[in-house]
Amino acid sequence: MHAHERRATGAESAPRTATRGPERPRTPAPALSTHGPDALRSLQRTAGNAAVARALAPERTREPQQVQRYAEGEAAHGFDKVSSQGGIALRGRQEAYADADMIAAAAHSLDSQDRVPITLERGAAVQVGERTLYRVLPVYKDAARAEAAVRAAGRNPEAAGHEPVRGDTGAQRDDKRAAYLRSLTDPPEVRQLVALTQRIVTARQARTEPRSSTVDGLRAEAMKLAVATMGGGWVAAHFPYPERAGREGLTDLAVLMPGLTSDFLAGLPAVENQEAQVHELLITLPNDCQAAAAQLIGRPADGGLSVRRDTPAVGENHYVDLTAAAPDGWANHFAAVILRDGSDSLTYETAADRTSALQHGKSLGYFALYGRAGTDQSFDTVIRGQNLAYAARTAPPT
Repeated sequence: MHAHERRATGAESAPRTATRGPERPRTPAPALSTHGPDALRSLQRTAGNAAVARALAPERTREPQQVQRYAEGEAAHGFDKVSSQGGIALRGRQEAYADADMIAAAAHSLDSQDRVPITLERGAAVQVGERTLYRVLPVYKDAARAEAAVRAAGRNPEAAGHEPVRGDTGAQRDDKRAAYLRSLTDPPEVRQLVALTQRIVTARQARTEPRSSTVDGLRAEAMKLAVATMGGGWVAAHFPYPERAGREGLTDLAVLMPGLTSDFLAGLPAVENQEAQVHELLITLPNDCQAAAAQLIGRPADGGLSVRRDTPAVGENHYVDLTAAAPDGWANHFAAVILRDGSDSLTYETAADRTSALQHGKSLGYFALYGRAGTDQSFDTVIRGQNLAYAARTAPPT
């Protein structure tokens, strides 16, 4: 779900300024924070690291329910879920198939909405009885949209070359996926971390006392890079607080950076393994459902993303507020609608997962199929059920 804060319980005390305690073990904290560096620093000053860590802690991803609407027919062909009219079918998390006319109509709708950076293309066909369905492939409308999404996410600009774009041939998609997998073994973030460390050390060794603007600028760069590579939880757990000025502040950063680099490098094998499980070139999504919805469809004009819609149109989103639904559950969930079959909606979405090895990845996105509002397969019903199951699994022992 969205990488929101855990809701406060009676056991949690009011936020207060924290004193700097012993360093916590340096373990990867994969939650993606939607808070920028300035916001994180403000939270740090007012609430302290412990409170910020709670505020940034994500909820574990739910496992998508696999509900077969038919006991035979489409379900017998290995699909996990099929729309009521048979025009959409899911197999696993990352394979969605649909009728060619439905894909074309959805693509036309997405193309007509300028705020939406993606469209749909159709991929390989599967024969289901007398019906032919095609793989649903979300892609960026053009390279400029892909580059804008990468920049907005704070990712390295080189990553735009690994995104699917309308008009790519099969060979180009294969080449992009291969290049993406190669990039995981030598990510540009490593070079950024090393270069920033060198600049911090150089500034610290200068004979003259460093300016406040220099220290603040380097600290902001370090925090931004830490959020992009390790997530907001890592920032809250490891960044020095209170912040020190001058050479002492640079010393704190010089001590921090090797640990940040080491933790990032330690996670690379797991990243490679997780991303290798995806056998199609998918859009890279953040480890955060609200940020993913915003990246895919922008913000709908009728109130934005946080609006409940019983029947969201293509290019809009499902949203459910789960506040107080379960003491240890999720607070909400967002899912971008990319295709419809009557009363059923196909979404492409992601859910924050603290066990994920990466903050942005092609393995994070998945397709889901929801039924008509008010039924047992509606978005609200399915997500609320998963929320209760999650709360039961993660509730502290009594």
